[in-house]
Amino acid sequence: MQKTGKPRTSKLNLIIPITILLIVVVDILTKNWIRSFPPDGRTIYKIWFFSIIHITNTGSAFGAFQAYSVILTGVAIIGLFAISGLGVYIYRKYPQFVNIPNRIALGLLLGGDLGNLIDRLRFSGHVTDFINPGFFYVFNVADAAITIGVFLIIFSVLRETIRENK
Repeated sequence: MQKTGKPRTSKLNLIIPITILLIVVVDILTKNWIRSFPPDGRTIYKIWFFSIIHITNTGSAFGAFQAYSVILTGVAIIGLFAISGLGVYIYRKYPQFVNIPNRIALGLLLGGDLGNLIDRLRFSGHVTDFINPGFFYVFNVADAAITIGVFLIIFSVLRETIRENK
C-alpha cells in the first residue's frame, strides 16, 4: 500500500519563507524597541562586550555611501529579485547545493535585505542600527542575518568543492 501525503521536500520548501519571516519580524521588533530611545549613540545597555545603542544610518554596510539612500533603496529592491532569481537558478542547475544550510542561508539573505528595505521605506531612506561590538561597526539583526547567510553559503560551496575534488 502506498502512502499518500505531501513529500518531504514540501516541508523543506518552508525553510526559506519561515526563515525570511523570522528575520523580518525579529528585525522589526528590535528596531521598534530601539527607536523608543534617542538616536544619540549613547549606550542603552551593555551585554558582555556588546553595547546596545541607537543610531540611524542612511548609508550601507560600514556607514558607506551616506548620501545615496535613494540609490541604496533601489539596490535593496533589485537585490531581493536578484537573490531570489539566483536561488531559483541554483535550485534548477545545481541540485547538490539545495540543502538545508543553503535554504537557511537564502532565507537569511532575503530576510535581512527585506528587513533593511522596510526600514528605508518607512523612515526616509535610513535604517536603525543598534548592536555595537566595540571593535566593529554598529549593525542590526538584518545586517547580522545577511552576514551569516553569506558565510553559510561560502562554507557550503567550499565544502562541496572539497568533496568533489577528493
